[in-house]
Amino acid sequence: TGEYDGVPDCARQYKAAGIPWVVIGDENYGEGSSREHAALEPRHLGGRAVIVRSFARIHETNLKKQGMLPLTFDIPSDYDLLQTGDKVAITGLDNFQPGGSLCS
Repeated sequence: TGEYDGVPDCARQYKAAGIPWVVIGDENYGEGSSREHAALEPRHLGGRAVIVRSFARIHETNLKKQGMLPLTFDIPSDYDLLQTGDKVAITGLDNFQPGGSLCS
């Protein structure tokens, strides 16, 4: 729509429209969100992955438990290249292994 809104509100709109989505975040994403519900909501609302510079340890684990794909930038400064409205496609999932790299 070109309008800004909170992540949960946008996520609900995307879910209703059948559009998968990802979260792009900065450093220590999920700090203070150790409860599993904080990781459950994105999955429930149709999220597929969380891509960040770094995760708070417990939150990364909880995302995995909820079936979300927690990813970090191989080159943290690549975060700065993203702009509002960019579309992200994650490729290479067919052969993805723990510790491996994906392309987007």
